[in-house]
Amino acid sequence: MSDPLPFKGRSVSVTTVLLQDTDTAQIDESLSAKIAQVPPDFFTTQPLVADFSALEGFKPDAKWLKTLKRIFERHKLGLVGVCGAPVEHSALVAAGLAEVTISTDSKTKTVAAEKSEAAPPPPPPAAPAIKAAPTKLIRHNIRSGQRIMAKGGDLVVIGTVSPGAEIYADGNITVYGALRGRAFAGGQDNIAAHIYCYELDAELVSIAGFYQDKEQLQTSPVRKNAFISLNPDESMQIVTV
Repeated sequence: MSDPLPFKGRSVSVTTVLLQDTDTAQIDESLSAKIAQVPPDFFTTQPLVADFSALEGFKPDAKWLKTLKRIFERHKLGLVGVCGAPVEHSALVAAGLAEVTISTDSKTKTVAAEKSEAAPPPPPPAAPAIKAAPTKLIRHNIRSGQRIMAKGGDLVVIGTVSPGAEIYADGNITVYGALRGRAFAGGQDNIAAHIYCYELDAELVSIAGFYQDKEQLQTSPVRKNAFISLNPDESMQIVTV
């Protein structure tokens, strides 16, 4: 009889939250500020892991972990585990959290027990052809409060994206005008996506979930003909083209 409920080890993508303070009131305030920078429900369906690696010597107990989880729940965030610090198993169980190991090596190794040398890996299967959706073209300004989405493809806006407006694309975003609202490119973890705009004065830009808010963007000298992409280390690059 086959196992009706098999347990399997899988690699999954999670978002880590690097905690900078053990003061739960400060964490609550910081979460409020962070959530205000992104669209409603942006993180709601994402599993989150609290990273304690910046808190040297910190060993959270069950009471502290329960408080932390309640704070995340109050913000409608799904905290599923912790990493970066030793935590007692009993404290994790009491708080309903998992201890997560974050790998910094993207490669995995398989050892063949019956051979002294590892066999060369088989060639990867050919990637299935993906039919891209046609580019979505918007020929007018996007007003505050409006939300435009391009599922499965690119988005081109001929006009201004006003403050308070939001534009999304699974592919690239091109704005032939001023980008003053929020732009989210590279849906479905498409780290190769980019954003171009004639004038950059955005509230927030995001590519594959990596983002910079207005305060961070203001440190860049680029204002005209801005091309935004991700570097190999997933840091954001803004250049003039």
